[in-house]
Amino acid sequence: MSALNSEGVSAKLLLLKDLDSTIDFSKATNQFEIVLYLAERREPVPVGELAKVTGDSRKSILDSLRKLERKGLITKLEGRGELYVGLSEQGMEFVRKLLEMLFPSGHQRGEVLDTPVRLNISKELATSINLYRLIVLAGLSRKGCVTLEEASRVAIGGARGLEVVVESFTKPPTRLFKVVKKGGTNVLVLDKQGLEVLKRTPHYRALQRSPLYRLLVALTGTPWVKEAGTRLNAGLGALSLVSMAGALFFGNALLLAIGIGASTLIVGINQALAKLMSLDLE
Repeated sequence: MSALNSEGVSAKLLLLKDLDSTIDFSKATNQFEIVLYLAERREPVPVGELAKVTGDSRKSILDSLRKLERKGLITKLEGRGELYVGLSEQGMEFVRKLLEMLFPSGHQRGEVLDTPVRLNISKELATSINLYRLIVLAGLSRKGCVTLEEASRVAIGGARGLEVVVESFTKPPTRLFKVVKKGGTNVLVLDKQGLEVLKRTPHYRALQRSPLYRLLVALTGTPWVKEAGTRLNAGLGALSLVSMAGALFFGNALLLAIGIGASTLIVGINQALAKLMSLDLE
């Protein structure tokens, strides 16, 4: 990612969130590769060609194509005994937004995506996702920081992906983080510019306006809604199971009430969390 001021970084991260709600890049890299390759070719291509280009099996490609079709990003057609696919209008708009985010002045509408550009976009996008995750993790953590080990576990590309972020964003002109020692361990903390960017993220705004999300982060220690919900459900589920078993074994009405209450709470929490799920880049 090129050097930007905090306003520019924040704008990119917000657009990234919108794009990632269409394709979860961190878990669907072949969908991403397919979309970019189709944008490069600008014409329907056979499934066999996609399998060759991405290095994935035909079965894997067909599975990805089903998902992309459900999202409205591609169109399909049969020809010469083979299935051909191309980008839909919605798919082209998706790529336009992506290029707009990564290359605000370097690309024109309709410009061909050659292979080096496509590979560069992959790297830029991975860095953007890693940057967003680390800003939110460091900023909303109860510790006010994230260890390098923790950061490498959530970064796309692991230690190498983290290294790119550290190299690019711990020095001027876009210094978002500082690497400092805390308890003998190297940790990432947000610098002044990083805090400015954090305050413009959907996660930070949700923390300010949603008591439920604030409680969720405080109880579970994670800003990711899905992960926090899983942790709460596991804890309440165990409480419900143990209480119900105790009620049956001892005939204790209080334990039965606790078990029923925990089960009811799980349902209520999941319904409430559904409204916050769109926050996640996970």
